[in-house]
Amino acid sequence: MARKQADPTARRAREAARRTAAAQRIGPRPPRTPRPRQPKLLSDLNPPGTYYTDWDSPVGSDTEVMAKVTDHFGADSDEATTMRYLLRFREIYGPHIPLGAVGQLELLLDETDLLTQLFPGVGVSADEARNSVHSLHAHGMLLIADDGSLWMTVPPGTPHSAPDGKWSLVEQKVQAPTQRVGADT
Repeated sequence: MARKQADPTARRAREAARRTAAAQRIGPRPPRTPRPRQPKLLSDLNPPGTYYTDWDSPVGSDTEVMAKVTDHFGADSDEATTMRYLLRFREIYGPHIPLGAVGQLELLLDETDLLTQLFPGVGVSADEARNSVHSLHAHGMLLIADDGSLWMTVPPGTPHSAPDGKWSLVEQKVQAPTQRVGADT
């Protein structure tokens, strides 16, 4: 015996009535609390260029890493000083630190007036200003171009990024010092 095809309108009405009855039994759904957006780290954004090819990831806690370095090289060694810098940058950049880009950014901060351009007399200490610039870099708002200059950027996947999903270089903030140009020097 062939079964009769149900009227689609009647089927939709029965389904709506079933949902309404279930909602009355169960009650309204609790409002969802939106999750705060987690900012992407620079390593997740995959920045372009030669300054973003060498990444370091110190393994272990800060205490463990420093203990290994000081046991092997000594507390006052250049290696221990370098590791202290890397651990400070790990706090800003996350687990992956772009060595070439961080080194070039440090050079630009030391040899140009970038900090006074960005923080003109606003009562911010030099260390706070330096950390702020590194934080902007760590979130992809600043990038080092292949010529060593610093650019304000719009990372891919953000509301104002390039339509093809690539990085948008917005404005050059600082040109590279003439004595050092490029990641290879």
